[in-house]
Amino acid sequence: MMAGVTTDDAERRLAEALRARAVGMQPMPSAQSYAPLRVRRAAPPEPGMSVRTALLLALLAGVVLGVVLGLMSFWLPGALPPIG
Repeated sequence: MMAGVTTDDAERRLAEALRARAVGMQPMPSAQSYAPLRVRRAAPPEPGMSVRTALLLALLAGVVLGVVLGLMSFWLPGALPPIG
């Protein structure tokens, strides 16, 4: 056990903490429990296109190409070479 701390003392402190928590009282944190806050600022965006925008544009281009090829094969049979 720790020097100077009896089981009665530990039980009493535990009971007080549980009682305080049950009634909604939060114990005041000590000054040692606070860590200094360090706020990191985000880097400014680089000029040019972001990766997210590039991926969205590629997805949109793929959808448009798929729709165009699908409509061509539907409306103009024989216009596209057979696959396989």
